[in-house]
Amino acid sequence: MKKFSAITALIFTMAVIFVPVSAYAHSHVVRVGLVRAHGNRDSISVSNREIQIGIMVAEGFMPTANLNSTGGFTVRNSGGQIQILNGGHVSHSFTAGNAGHIMGAHGEPVILGGYSYHGIIEFTPSAGLISVVNELSLEEYLFGVLPSEMAPHFHPEALKAQAVAARTYSFHQIRENASHRAHNFDICDTNCCQVYRGVASEEDATTEAVFLTYGLMLFHDGNPIVANYFSSSGGATENSEDVWGTALPYLRSVNEINEHNPMIWQRTFSWAQLTTAAANVGAGIGAVNGVSISRLGASGRVLQLTLHGANGTWVVPPSVGVRGFFTTIGGALPSRNFQIDGAEHSTAAIAVTDGVRTFQAPLNTFQAIDANGAISTLHSAHIYDGVTTRRIDSTPNIASGGNGITLNGRGWGHGVGMSQMGAEGMARAGFTFSEILKHYYTGVELRWY
Repeated sequence: MKKFSAITALIFTMAVIFVPVSAYAHSHVVRVGLVRAHGNRDSISVSNREIQIGIMVAEGFMPTANLNSTGGFTVRNSGGQIQILNGGHVSHSFTAGNAGHIMGAHGEPVILGGYSYHGIIEFTPSAGLISVVNELSLEEYLFGVLPSEMAPHFHPEALKAQAVAARTYSFHQIRENASHRAHNFDICDTNCCQVYRGVASEEDATTEAVFLTYGLMLFHDGNPIVANYFSSSGGATENSEDVWGTALPYLRSVNEINEHNPMIWQRTFSWAQLTTAAANVGAGIGAVNGVSISRLGASGRVLQLTLHGANGTWVVPPSVGVRGFFTTIGGALPSRNFQIDGAEHSTAAIAVTDGVRTFQAPLNTFQAIDANGAISTLHSAHIYDGVTTRRIDSTPNIASGGNGITLNGRGWGHGVGMSQMGAEGMARAGFTFSEILKHYYTGVELRWY
């Protein structure tokens, strides 16, 4: 049993008798579309030996019957009607075209296939298949989100920062995001929104982080923010408009303070592969023979990539994306934080002064020593003028010649909001979860909803 499971069981034992809407409203109910493991099915197994059948009324979930089985149940769509089968025989049918609702008896989670879920499970007929929604309190939803989004062994302050970010992101989705409302839920269980794997994924450390930050969210100008987060930045986060086109005052590019174990990656592509990728997206430039970075963001990430071919040049459009362009020749790039090393080019030179002498040489002839004493060659450098950070880029105008190009990159993810590896590094350096959040989300306040 997980820590706090006794409390959880008590809550749900009380809920078995009656689940009023007002009780859910107090903790903010969330409707999670279970599309990852239970989407596009015409039947779904329920492994519980006892379940409650119920209907939704103005006051909430009202049980109407108990069903028992030694071998579990099967839920299916039969001609637009949700049926519950026990041993191959129909035990209960819901009115054709209407949703069916079940809960686990005695406070037990509902077990669907290899996953189990707190709260209510709603089955709706949809084009001959079944749509599955898990309706539960926001806090219990977070129990299943945190260990799926951040490693439970991370520092407690990093886990608490993640709990607040995930809670705020969820709340904003419930209130503001209409993308899933056509499917009759608030948020899905995939990385399209937040990864959610239910009760079996819960861990003591992440559950404790949810409890210790109960109800805390991030606000800007009195409104909950879009608290985006990602894995690793590799040096600096990105402005929101440089990724999604909309400038948000709290999603500004910031430098990492102490990112823990940032992702470092390398990908190599031949000219033949790049020609194939260009043809796959209809570039129409023939054989690719050169690549250049034509625009950088505030953090130094690549905003615009240009391909040069036998029949002209082509700029990778936003509809394809810098990362997505490489999908058909090895998979999307881990991040847009990279430099291009071509077979034949000269590297941009920089000047460095120690106050007495000035040294001028190609950037990659300099080396840096990090806080742990590790020495590495510089592929990029940043300058800070007190307001903004700009990257000195070593990428040539056009990387061409030889067999192809090599991308040397850092980071993993879109780069907007909180870096999870950065949060871990800050926590290990002694920063609190509040300080971590206020570093990554500019000008926010932390308060209870």
